[in-house]
Amino acid sequence: MDFELPSETLMLRDMLRRFVEKEARPREAEYFTTGKLSPNQRNRLRAAIEQMGLWGVTVPERYGGMGVDLITSCVIEEELGKTFLPVPIGDVPANLYGCDPEQAERYLKPTVSGKRRAFIAMREPAAPHPVRTFRPATWKTIAHPADDGYILGGRKLISGIPDPEDFYLVFARSPQGISTFLLDAAHEGSSLRLEPEICLHLDGCRVGAEALLGRLGEGLAAGAALAPRAWVRVAARSVGIANRLLEMSAEHASNWFSFDAKLSTRPAVQRMLADLQVQIESTRWLVYHAAWIADQGKDFYTPAARARIATAQLLRQADASTILIYGGPGPHSNESWTAQKRITEEIMNIGLEIARGAVANEILSPHNSG
Repeated sequence: MDFELPSETLMLRDMLRRFVEKEARPREAEYFTTGKLSPNQRNRLRAAIEQMGLWGVTVPERYGGMGVDLITSCVIEEELGKTFLPVPIGDVPANLYGCDPEQAERYLKPTVSGKRRAFIAMREPAAPHPVRTFRPATWKTIAHPADDGYILGGRKLISGIPDPEDFYLVFARSPQGISTFLLDAAHEGSSLRLEPEICLHLDGCRVGAEALLGRLGEGLAAGAALAPRAWVRVAARSVGIANRLLEMSAEHASNWFSFDAKLSTRPAVQRMLADLQVQIESTRWLVYHAAWIADQGKDFYTPAARARIATAQLLRQADASTILIYGGPGPHSNESWTAQKRITEEIMNIGLEIARGAVANEILSPHNSG
């Protein structure tokens, strides 16, 4: 049983760590002040990623990427999870692989090359509970059929501010079910507002029939085949985020005094830090084991689901522990923390209920066979 990563992968990990420390983290404060990366910042980050040979590494070779194995993808995701900065690596949302030839020329290829960025417009505001924003039955964004296409109406939360040349993947309810539409960022009838999250408003937004990605009613099914791989990558990114929160908590505990003693000397704080570190390490092994199974060409659906569930629990513990160690309002006054909270909550909920169902089905299948 070999638990060691290949030497080339270790070199890649160390290279990414240096990049995150020297290039990404120093720009976090500016990013969370403006809400976006300037073109110069993106170009500089991209140049650094290209210099490391990592642009498009997660994109399948048939679409112009490098198509690295899943373990290598996990290493990349974990290290990039340690910065709050959205570092571009030429990644492509899985749904875009369903583009027809004309759509591929307009959206897929420019995304792979880095000329355009895709923003997922799936979550919706004002849901009674965060998890429900990922339950399509509760979504209120509608695609009404029109003579020459569709009329989109509703609101969607997105994770950043696009440039005029970027575009959205809008998930909306159509008569046939959830459908996906390609929408240019500057399209008439669409606008962005801060409420306080970034919200895409669609008010009588008319799109042509060519905006439909895939078939009507199959917007969620389009990426289902790639869901386990996405779960593992999200899980690896979550491990990186938890590591960053542990690092923040340890630094704060070592520098902050309470009643003339450092927080780091308090047994309760030491317990929280130790418990979180152990959970990070145990969850990491679940993630990398699932990736290893995938790279062996074996069925990894349930292992990927387990990793997805474990990292959702990990992020909740990391979130709660950091708040307790900071003492309540401390971290929330930091813009980077507030933004990371939104990202963390989003990651915690993506695909989580489906993953739980997969694990539960495996547990119950022996009892239901009769």
